Amino acid sequence: MITRVATDQWHAVEDDIVVGRGDTARKVDRRLYISIDTWDDAVFDRLAAAMLAELPSPLYTLVDAGDSETISNWQRAGFAEHRREREYVLSSSDAQTTAQPPAGVTLVGGDGVFRAEVDGAEVGAISFLTLMRDDGTPRIARIVSITVRAEQRRRGIGRALLVQALNAVHARGFALTSVDVDESDTAAILLLEGIGARRASNTLELMCRK
Repeated sequence: MITRVATDQWHAVEDDIVVGRGDTARKVDRRLYISIDTWDDAVFDRLAAAMLAELPSPLYTLVDAGDSETISNWQRAGFAEHRREREYVLSSSDAQTTAQPPAGVTLVGGDGVFRAEVDGAEVGAISFLTLMRDDGTPRIARIVSITVRAEQRRRGIGRALLVQALNAVHARGFALTSVDVDESDTAAILLLEGIGARRASNTLELMCRK
């Protein structure tokens, strides 16, 4: 039996034993992600069908790019490849170097967002999260997004924004920071690898439009 036990949770129960779980979560950009945890393909199919029937479209899920069995399960449920991502991990302490923006560019902001401006107009921005545990210790730091206007690229603005954010993260007690990058975003990959980021995983994002 498939039961929705909470707004964002479903259980598959057989003989009073939970044999599968489904969950949903929204990312910062408000996209809705779905996950299913079960060892049985038939249970996976029933959980997926029940969740898709109740949830709005589109839906997304993230899978290890090398996990062909799980990818097949999601494809059977109606999901298709949307994009491939790389997760990079950066050591915040490694960024304790000066990376000044180019002449005429000013970095402003704080509290999770830094912006690069030219004559008061925004030409780039970086946003990040620093989540703490209940006991006040650092939990996880993530770069949410980094953008530079096309005509302002290759000037060092992206690197200056990245170092500024990592310095802020380091000051808050976080040793590591992670960031997800679309595998086709060559500029972002070069920027991250140029500052010493280490690739942690390859992820496949799947999407379903009902």
